[in-house]
Amino acid sequence: MTHAEPAADGAAELLRLQRLWRARLLDGAGATRWRPGREIAAELLLHLDDEAACWHRAADWLRDLLDADRVDAGPGGFVDAAGGARAYRPSAEVQREAQPLPTVLGLAFEATDPGLQAVWHAKGCLPIREVAQERSMSAALRERLLAHGTQAKLALPLRAGAQAVGLLCADWQRPEPCWSEATCQQLGDWAAQALGPLLAEASRLSALARPPALPTLTPAELRVARLVARGLSYKEIARQLDRSVATIDHQTRRLREKFGVHSNARLMPLLDRAGFSR
Repeated sequence: MTHAEPAADGAAELLRLQRLWRARLLDGAGATRWRPGREIAAELLLHLDDEAACWHRAADWLRDLLDADRVDAGPGGFVDAAGGARAYRPSAEVQREAQPLPTVLGLAFEATDPGLQAVWHAKGCLPIREVAQERSMSAALRERLLAHGTQAKLALPLRAGAQAVGLLCADWQRPEPCWSEATCQQLGDWAAQALGPLLAEASRLSALARPPALPTLTPAELRVARLVARGLSYKEIARQLDRSVATIDHQTRRLREKFGVHSNARLMPLLDRAGFSR
């Protein structure tokens, strides 16, 4: 197999998927008439071969739709069918230009927290009108959100059928934002019909574009890679391996270099698909 073949296969699969989903969502008999839904579907289809761009565009779309102060998005935040917990680490964030909130990029939110589990049990999306009074989440998560300026929140779980994909989360720095039940219902329906499936396809295309050969890792790097793939923080990895945080930071940088990515948000899906999280 030559190095050109995976790229060619990926290009053919991209074209096939773009035609398939355009017919389902935009052109066919069952095409949506909801204008915001049509707009984001067209955007995601245009950038379906760039997973990071798809997450960013989905976040930008939701911020505008809900007039939110901050929207973050990314894969993870769920416990998979095998019982493995995939921490939520936002890979995209869009904020209101005036009065920006503290960034949540670089943070990890544990999938086992009752608050995240409540999101996946919600019908459609989970609106939280006042975080300070919300008791579905742990006290630690509630305090963390408040510390990052989140007074109200709307969390949208994304699935492709029965497969969990990731989260879209809108935050406001004031309680009781003006969203409507109709919008929440529409968001939940569109997440199931289009957003989740399209972001899952973007993830699959990203895997097709990845070079077939895995880089050679040292035993120490292998141990760190397995824990990074499970969503552990640097401090948690350092504690488990009895190493300093600085050492884990260095080894993680080496992993990113070897896998040819510039962030842990991009590294984690590669490690997961390569089987490091199992």
